[in-house]
Amino acid sequence: MFRLLRFGCIAVVAGIVALSCLAPVIRAQDDDGMFEELRKKKAREKAIKEGKDPDAIEPTSVEPAKPKLPETASGWISTIKRLWDSDKPAEIDLVNEAFTKLKETVGTDADLQAKVAKTFDGFKEAEAEKALAAALTKSSVTVDRLRGVLDTNRPLALKAISNPLYTESDGCKLQPQVDEACKPLFQVWRDPVTYSVEKFGLNIATPADKLTRLTAQLSALAPGLEKWPEPAKDATGYMRAKGAEQLDIKKKEYDGAKATLEANEKLEGGLITDEDKRHVRVLNDYRLMLGRNALSINLQLVEATTKHSQYQEKLGRIAHVIDGHPDGRTPQDRARKAGFGGSVAENVLMGAKDGDAAVWQWYNAAEHHRNMIAPHTIIGVGHSGIYWTQNFSGGAAAAPPPRR
Repeated sequence: MFRLLRFGCIAVVAGIVALSCLAPVIRAQDDDGMFEELRKKKAREKAIKEGKDPDAIEPTSVEPAKPKLPETASGWISTIKRLWDSDKPAEIDLVNEAFTKLKETVGTDADLQAKVAKTFDGFKEAEAEKALAAALTKSSVTVDRLRGVLDTNRPLALKAISNPLYTESDGCKLQPQVDEACKPLFQVWRDPVTYSVEKFGLNIATPADKLTRLTAQLSALAPGLEKWPEPAKDATGYMRAKGAEQLDIKKKEYDGAKATLEANEKLEGGLITDEDKRHVRVLNDYRLMLGRNALSINLQLVEATTKHSQYQEKLGRIAHVIDGHPDGRTPQDRARKAGFGGSVAENVLMGAKDGDAAVWQWYNAAEHHRNMIAPHTIIGVGHSGIYWTQNFSGGAAAAPPPRR
């Protein structure tokens, strides 16, 4: 019995020791749980205070569903019109699929082709104009911005042309400087779209490429859908033509000169020819580019210049003063005989095949060049073969004949 009691005591003591060892662990676990709950409570209160939903379940990323093609022809057409210019592969595939379905349905049925043609009539043109508008906006190209190029470069060009060192006596050695000064004006005046592409980053190539692809797909549906309005031959040509309309920087000058230009075109009688009119048209465009006024054609001076050109051709040489000339020895004599009483300044040349070429031949001759852009108001021009004569008057005192 003693042994049993002793064993029991040992057991009890061992149990007490064991419990005393486990107690700190149990309390530590309880403390951890309590602190964890406290942390969760504070986090929840903070989320609520910030207007967040603490019980919201974080969304899991889900692969977006691949777009599906509608089952009807109207749905295919709608898909094409909405997504034709998309850059997303899935949408490009959808458009291609829509074209394929539509083509299979239409086939060679003339009635269905006619209906499809009517549905897409003008569509690509309208989209081209939208694309052009977006490109102009992105590049910040406007008429005012391009006219700023005129305002900046006109004084520089006129200064170069007016330089007394620019002369024919030395073979026009300063002609390259004149050309360089005039170059920005010619570029922006003649082709504002190309100027905007090169100088301001206007991008019509990218949308034109997309429109070319659209045109090819449309042409497979019905005959005629591939055609662009004349004179455009393709998407690029159409966008450039519309761009030129929107960037018409000549409008201010041409509106101001409208009465003179229209009167010149309507002028008939005397010795005036269509080629003479063309010559004046080209010269007036150049003068307007430089900020000068347009010249009005005078039929009396046309008579004087035409007869002088004819006589020069007969002689086989050019000159301002010719003894024995049947219409007068000097430019002033010839103008007076034709009935013109004002003073005149004359240009003559030989070698120009047409009126356009005559303007630019004189452009490359310093004194003649200055005479063409001087502040005159009246012009008479006449030619015979490759011989050309100009008489200027009005707005300036008579000037000595320029050197040939």
